[in-house]
Amino acid sequence: MTKINSGEFQNFIVSNLECYPADIVTIAAQHFKVSRQAVHNRIRPLINAGILEMHGVKKNARYSLKNYEKHFTYNIIDCPAEDIVFSKFVRPALPGDISENILQICNYGFTEIFNNALDHSESQKISVIAGYNARNIKLYVLDDGVGIFNKIQKALDLEDPKFAILELAKGKLTTAPDKHSGEGIFFTSRVFDSFYITSGSLIFFGHRDKDLIIDDKSEIKGTAVTMTIHRDSKTTIKSVFDEYTSDAKDDYAFVRTVIPVKLMQYEGEALMSRSQAKRLIMRFERFREVVLNFDGVKTIGQAFADEIFRVFKAAHPEVNLMLENADDSILNMVNWVKKSSL
Repeated sequence: MTKINSGEFQNFIVSNLECYPADIVTIAAQHFKVSRQAVHNRIRPLINAGILEMHGVKKNARYSLKNYEKHFTYNIIDCPAEDIVFSKFVRPALPGDISENILQICNYGFTEIFNNALDHSESQKISVIAGYNARNIKLYVLDDGVGIFNKIQKALDLEDPKFAILELAKGKLTTAPDKHSGEGIFFTSRVFDSFYITSGSLIFFGHRDKDLIIDDKSEIKGTAVTMTIHRDSKTTIKSVFDEYTSDAKDDYAFVRTVIPVKLMQYEGEALMSRSQAKRLIMRFERFREVVLNFDGVKTIGQAFADEIFRVFKAAHPEVNLMLENADDSILNMVNWVKKSSL
């Protein structure tokens, strides 16, 4: 019978259990070419070590990663500053062997989101959950305020709260410019492996250029932000900032953004009109480089393309517009409207 290395076995279970909670024993047996009983025997020490939990018995047993969480609630009136909350309450709730790059990410992301709740939410209280398991570290911040999407919608006079999500994805958005640069949510969504905001009946999954909008049947009051990062992540804050900031000496400015154009395709909406394009290019002039990611978009109309690649470009030649994942039909339309400006 094949001998299983304990460290390799643990890494395999921890890495795959969340994706295959019902089939992990079978999958592990196939991967290591051993019997199911041999896998069960190896799982027992992981349960005893507090890494896994077992639910049910014998053949019906299911396993999950054991979670360790601490909950905190703060009244806005006498709430400590975000850095104090992190150092005194959140940090002690995280694993003791957390690596420096992940600790910095957790510190940065939590303090940005917690401070946003303090300054913007118009809430009475803020609830926090800080926790971890063998795979992930998870931070959760919930307020009972006006809701981030509704607040942005009103501040920018947008027709729909869904349009607020598009503005969040662009970055450089704040409803209090005297206090905030509008960069916190943008960069926080990119340093974590998973980041999502739930407010009202909308969920915004934000991660690099793979942002999504989901309509949720349930509705929450206020705003909930969930941030998750793998405990073996090699991401650093500097590496993410370097992707979107100037490479000029002494100029660490947020100059580049990547926008998933599919965020505009609400309920399959075709991207045809100038009004849609104007909504997309809102605030583009604040960046030196805008990358339009057309992944998931099959076609665009002539008016939509003309407003972006001829009209806007003529008015703002200093903004470099770039395309990613655009198929031939989109590229042909863009080239067509560009030629018409010559």
